[in-house]
Amino acid sequence: MPTNPCRLCGETKELRESHILPGFVYRWMKETSATGYLRFRQQPNVRVQDGPKLHLLCGDCEQRFNQWETEFANRIFHPMTQGDAARASYGPWLLLFCASVSWRVLVYHIDTTHLRSVPAALLPSVERAELTWREFLLGSRPRPQPHEQHILPLPRGVIGSHTYSDMPTNINRYLFRSSEMTVASNDRDAFTYAKLGPFIVLGFIAMPRRKQWVGTRVNTHGGTVGPRNYVLPKPYDKFIFERADLAATLQERISDRQHAKIGETYRGNMDRAAQSDSMRAMYQDVELFGRRAFRQK
Repeated sequence: MPTNPCRLCGETKELRESHILPGFVYRWMKETSATGYLRFRQQPNVRVQDGPKLHLLCGDCEQRFNQWETEFANRIFHPMTQGDAARASYGPWLLLFCASVSWRVLVYHIDTTHLRSVPAALLPSVERAELTWREFLLGSRPRPQPHEQHILPLPRGVIGSHTYSDMPTNINRYLFRSSEMTVASNDRDAFTYAKLGPFIVLGFIAMPRRKQWVGTRVNTHGGTVGPRNYVLPKPYDKFIFERADLAATLQERISDRQHAKIGETYRGNMDRAAQSDSMRAMYQDVELFGRRAFRQK
């Protein structure tokens, strides 16, 4: 393990290879998939067993994050994705969990892409958000405001009808089965976006229209996650559709050889494939769009 300053606490120690998005999300994706493998947009022809990692945190800070991840996994993620609970209560740990995810996503993009897609006018807000979240995670700041954390749960749902002319034909597969992260921005807004299977975590970097978000904000002292009337800004629909369309390009870029491997894996355990959550999401898209659910090259 390399010895460098920890990106969170700043102390020079041996750094662990840390997941950017929590590891339990990738384990869930594999266990509930038709094949037992993962593929990511950057290398769609390579099947993998885990998600992106960086030498980011020392052991103490890794453990700090792990306790909040365990709470979220055991109290919210698994009960709701398995259909054992429609609603879950949370304490102060959820805000810390969400902030830890948003902070890692932001730091990952600072270190790897240098935020080339973020307008220069918003870069000071990026610096303030990173510092605010880091201080909150270290316990030196009582709350992360104004860089709020929001969560949108979509567990075991289904898009059965819609009125959008531009609804992506993979919408169920994207909403309920995908995992990804990015820093999204335009001239006024910027936020971190973490897709944890059927949960979306947003970290506000610069959000002048925050009052348009109703029901999603994670409260400092606790609350509940579950069905309610969520109100989101209209441009957010377009953003989700764009992310779903990008995810669909994964299928288009998979080679014939890899498609053959996927078919072999299906045939090798047809019961697993038929009963998997990923196949269920695909059936939902077929119900909604028919043959258009399968985009052609």
